[in-house]
Amino acid sequence: MTKEDYNRLKTGFEDPYSLWIREKEIKREKKDLVIPGNCCLFLDDGGYADPGLMSALQDYQVFNGGYDFIYTDEDEVDGEGLRHDPFFKPDYSPDTLESFYYPGALTIVSNALAEETGRVCGFAVGSPEFLRECGKRAKKPLHIPEVLCHAYSHRDYLYENTGNREETGLNDAVISVVILSKDHPKLAETCVKGLLSAAEAEGIKTECLIIDNGSTGENTAEYERLAEELSFRYVREKRDFIYSALCNKGAEITDGEFLLFLNDDIEVPEGTYFLKEMMGHAAGKRTGAVGIKLLYPGGKLIQHCGITLLKSGASHKLTGYDDSREYYRGVNRRRINVFAVTGACLMVERKKFLEAGGFDETFHIAYTDVDLCSSLLLKGYYNVCLNDVYLIHHESLSRRSDKDEREKYLRLKGERERYYEKYGELIKRGDPWYSRNLTDTGLDYRVNYPSPEDRVSLVTALSECEVSETGRYVTVKRAGETIKLKKDRRDGRVLFSLDTLEKKLSDAAGNEDFLEISGWGFVHGRAGYEYGISLLIKDGDRQYYTETMRVPREDLITVFPSERDILFSGFSVKIKNSLFNGYITRENVTILLMKKNIFGHYGGFAAG
Repeated sequence: MTKEDYNRLKTGFEDPYSLWIREKEIKREKKDLVIPGNCCLFLDDGGYADPGLMSALQDYQVFNGGYDFIYTDEDEVDGEGLRHDPFFKPDYSPDTLESFYYPGALTIVSNALAEETGRVCGFAVGSPEFLRECGKRAKKPLHIPEVLCHAYSHRDYLYENTGNREETGLNDAVISVVILSKDHPKLAETCVKGLLSAAEAEGIKTECLIIDNGSTGENTAEYERLAEELSFRYVREKRDFIYSALCNKGAEITDGEFLLFLNDDIEVPEGTYFLKEMMGHAAGKRTGAVGIKLLYPGGKLIQHCGITLLKSGASHKLTGYDDSREYYRGVNRRRINVFAVTGACLMVERKKFLEAGGFDETFHIAYTDVDLCSSLLLKGYYNVCLNDVYLIHHESLSRRSDKDEREKYLRLKGERERYYEKYGELIKRGDPWYSRNLTDTGLDYRVNYPSPEDRVSLVTALSECEVSETGRYVTVKRAGETIKLKKDRRDGRVLFSLDTLEKKLSDAAGNEDFLEISGWGFVHGRAGYEYGISLLIKDGDRQYYTETMRVPREDLITVFPSERDILFSGFSVKIKNSLFNGYITRENVTILLMKKNIFGHYGGFAAG
């Protein structure tokens, strides 16, 4: 790797947005901005329109396409003109609009819509509150997913007047709570007690049903005792656990106007009020499923704050991230529209549930909630997640996920494939509430520019080689060339570590059934980029050679402060498991640190 390559990797790691601008941003012709008389341009005084805005407006046929509420993406610009902190926005999101004015600094509104809004609200024309009301009344909104506005400083776009959601007359409405539980009476007791306490405090009418698909006799007796004590209905029906079928059964034998599907491992923290807000949203004419933020035990780490379509399928954004900080314009703090919400706590109006056909029972466990939410989307409804309040989900952080257990993973894979077959057109359009300019592999909200980790592609063919040792040297013959390397004598010249050697079933990029090897290595006193890192892997009587991908290791800079340019001295490689005949252990792997001399020949060290 050259110094230039190293600096490029470093820039991409530290400031991926600059490379995104350079390589991915649409380059538009600069044109004078001319807004026709049937529209109004509202531009925040803390920013300016991009010179390419007019070109984009013409390409999207904004002025003759009948659009009445138009907004674009934006970023911030510092005093030296350097752009940073992009805000890649969702498509039209009525619930997000109630949380803050997410269209941001630049909005174009038709005169007709502006005049209509002005007649029915008393907010100052051009204020965020006025524009919010315009957005709520828009008949044909349009989001242009390009950065066409630049702000001089960070703006939160919060409302001084938050507005009021319309009263829905729900005082007599009943929420039917359906909980599936088997052999976990203690969990169910905690769940039901918290639920009933919140319902009483909020003045909400509920009927609570627990469906048990086959607990032991002792646990059945405990459920029956709890049912009498806490006044909930208990139905025991011994059968295979098919989440969708059991939930449909629960919906069928209850009567409430609203359905709340709840896992038995959900805990309602004392003093938490959430039922009235969930029901109020669920009653909205254009609202489908309503979810809520879920935190892991301890109340610090996020388990769920909305489901997004990523490259590997439907994914919980920010899972495992610390909720003590705010992410990407407050997605974990506000009420936002999302593609789907988790079935661990999902409310939907009964008539909409029936309209969507209920849960599709061909999906047994995985994708059941995403399927229901997708059906609601196709009916024209918006799904929303309330991230300004939370419940605790006792899904253990140490529990092995479906992807770590082959049988469960194959089931997940099969249900994902059925989901993709059923909703091909919906998936092809993408997730409207998650910008295509954000990462499609990570659970965070970074720019969709490949991170070093994203660049680690799957190795599907290995190069066989011959390896011999003579004294202090290791000789590797491969692909018509001979590489002579010094054996590491652990004298401090070569520093290295093989950190990970693990079989994995899948990753976020869609790779399946591979061996992941990662670690780090560099030569003391030399710039980290001078030596490339490859591996020798012994598989029985055969030896294989493979190159690796550089990945950042910020910890190395802290541990070895006197070394130069070692940020990218980490390495990673993913190799298809089917390429090996035997079981690969750490003893089978040798790390090669190599560089070319002026004659084009490789030299360096063999370590490990």
